[in-house]
Amino acid sequence: MSSRRVLVMSVSLLLCGCDWDLSQVLFHPTVEHRVSESLSGNLGTPGPAEVDPDSFRFAVFGDPQVHSDSVHMLERFARDVGPNRIDFFCVLGDLTHDATREQVGFISQALDAVGIPYYVTAGNHDLYQAEGWDRFKQAFGPATYSVVFADKVKLVFIDTASELIGPTQFDWLETELGQAGQYVTLVGTHFPVYDGTFPTLYRTGSTAERYKLQHLLQSSGAYALVSGHIHGFRHTLAGKLHHFICGTMAPDELDYGSKGYLLFTFAHDSLSWEFAEF
Repeated sequence: MSSRRVLVMSVSLLLCGCDWDLSQVLFHPTVEHRVSESLSGNLGTPGPAEVDPDSFRFAVFGDPQVHSDSVHMLERFARDVGPNRIDFFCVLGDLTHDATREQVGFISQALDAVGIPYYVTAGNHDLYQAEGWDRFKQAFGPATYSVVFADKVKLVFIDTASELIGPTQFDWLETELGQAGQYVTLVGTHFPVYDGTFPTLYRTGSTAERYKLQHLLQSSGAYALVSGHIHGFRHTLAGKLHHFICGTMAPDELDYGSKGYLLFTFAHDSLSWEFAEF
């Protein structure tokens, strides 16, 4: 990350009145450390939810960002699970606002209370304490992993919580995407590569990594890169690769648009999507 980028982020963070200090933000484990732990097998391996192999649905959203007041929107989402026939859901980082032990407890209980299987990866807010990564992995397990559902759809989760992907994760991702032709493959992560509206500050931190990831996704035939971080929903088609900003459950004001989530339906051996607005 460039010194200018660190300075801009540091100033904006210091002004927000969050429950942490700057030293905690800067001295969390590196992406190489986190990915190595995630891929070691010591944090467990999330298994696939049971679904009808011919037809199933899953939701994706980001940034619940529960604060110390425990306010969240998961109860609102849970009311959609039955009517929308949602089999499982994915949360693309920023589960908490400040990564405190109290907030991790709040969001863990809220996610469990939805009552269906779920999958998560980490966001930058989940590292806003020196112990943020330790709390995340103890509550939720790895942040880098893949899951195949009904031998049809593959979800690959990558850790961009500190805005970088890193060589270890790229090597693993290349292997995972080498099988992309066997499945409808979606990659889910926190920081987007492309949004079309927001400046570079809101994307992954390395221009070289952005180009490399875009090329890898396109050349492998992956269906989509689905990202959080920006509080809103946006869809862009680059060739045959879908870029989604997935929508948010953040209780605060949005960057644009309406609150909601991305809803995918697999049926007739193909995947379709819609944005479910609150």
